[in-house]
Amino acid sequence: MKQKTDIERIFRTHYEKMYNLARCILYDDDECKDVVSDIFSKILTEHIVLLPESEEFYLMRSVKNRCLNIISHKNTKEKVVKLLMDESDNCFLDDDNELFDRLMQIIDNLKPPIRKMILQLRYSQEMSYQEIAEHEGVSKVTVYNHLSQAIDFIRKHLK
Repeated sequence: MKQKTDIERIFRTHYEKMYNLARCILYDDDECKDVVSDIFSKILTEHIVLLPESEEFYLMRSVKNRCLNIISHKNTKEKVVKLLMDESDNCFLDDDNELFDRLMQIIDNLKPPIRKMILQLRYSQEMSYQEIAEHEGVSKVTVYNHLSQAIDFIRKHLK
């Protein structure tokens, strides 16, 4: 019961500041609410104990880091789309459904299977390099190499 009252107190005390910080970084109400909610969810599920003298610092730093991760993921996605579009301008003039089907077929043909898995974790699950490395039991360098080779493969086959 103590944890429930603690989390309620922390929520009531810090929610508005956390949301406002996220709003300053992301400019999107729904994303900001998700960020704050994710942080409280993590505190509950991982049984994180916050000391009163450092709880605000932890919460605000968590908001900032989560927001920066979201921005980083968006930038990476935009770079991949731009990279693919720059390399195959004529292919994006086709019907979007055809392009999507073609892209999915190319991704299905990625070898070895871990390369396809890493690509999906990065862009579908929006996992960081570190999270993927831990999930797959490989190094961040391996994750980077597989992503790089996957993008090269996709670019080559979209031409």
